[in-house]
Amino acid sequence: MEHSIGTPTNATPHAQAERQARADWLIAELGRLAAQAEDPNDRVRIRRTADSLTRLATAFRS
Repeated sequence: MEHSIGTPTNATPHAQAERQARADWLIAELGRLAAQAEDPNDRVRIRRTADSLTRLATAFRS
């Protein structure tokens, strides 16, 4: 069975670890961008995006 985005639901442990590593990198990168943002509104928006991604990644681990 596949999700609508085309990823198998029974992914191998290697594929799961790779996806987790990409999610972790993206979360860290968004945090870095938020820290560098000069506009406080951009900073908040980017941090909220990172928080949402963290929640999504956590939900997929369950």
